Amino acid sequence: MIHQPASSFYGAQTREFILESEELLKLHKSLTRVYVQRTGKPLWVVPKTRKEMFLC
Repeated sequence: MIHQPASSFYGAQTREFILESEELLKLHKSLTRVYVQRTGKPLWVVPKTRKEMFLC
């Protein structure tokens, strides 16, 4: 069919996006764990603190 090459292209883009999203989530979790360990703050405080750090 004529539409098959386009659909496979978008399928590949979607898979790549999902893989990159999963890697970003892993990185986010790792950074959060390191932040909690180094600051000694509870996990529920970390997201608020991080937003304050980067929004200043």
